[in-house]
Amino acid sequence: EQEANSPVAIQNTGDASTVVTLTTFGVASQPEPQGGNGYRIDREYYTLDGERSSPDQVSSGDRLVAVITVQPFNSGDGRLMVSDPLPAGFEIDNPNLLQGGDVRALDWLKLSNRVQNTEFRQDRFLAAVDHGGTDPFQLAYIVRAVTPGTYHHPAATVTDMYRPEYRANTDQGELIVIP
Repeated sequence: EQEANSPVAIQNTGDASTVVTLTTFGVASQPEPQGGNGYRIDREYYTLDGERSSPDQVSSGDRLVAVITVQPFNSGDGRLMVSDPLPAGFEIDNPNLLQGGDVRALDWLKLSNRVQNTEFRQDRFLAAVDHGGTDPFQLAYIVRAVTPGTYHHPAATVTDMYRPEYRANTDQGELIVIP
């Protein structure tokens, strides 16, 4: 085990060809900025009436619509996995109730019809999407602010499952839930 700031020297002292695999892991000292390769992903929040809202500071009990927009830059088909981890102060509103998590009642949304599967997990929203072309698509779900505090807001990601070099992420941020 080696410290990150310590130099590592690898030298082949024999005549034979040697393959070396070096594995590193850790936590980045600075958050990765929004970016990607082949895609762009954005996450925005709206009120249930369709008004844009900021998640920077919300009241406990408030419900917001999280809208994920993915913009492909290549015209090829992709089997995409979209993952949106929740900040600890949010939970996904019950997706089994029309007045809860079912966004079909929100007619101002322009949602993708190419979604193969969605999962509303305790800590994230996941969607598998078959998408072709360069037209952007949207996914959405309803969250509720539940626990007062200041929380890390993780980045949402999109990854082409069969071409993982094609991927994108949003910015990370901070969320404050007030009582």
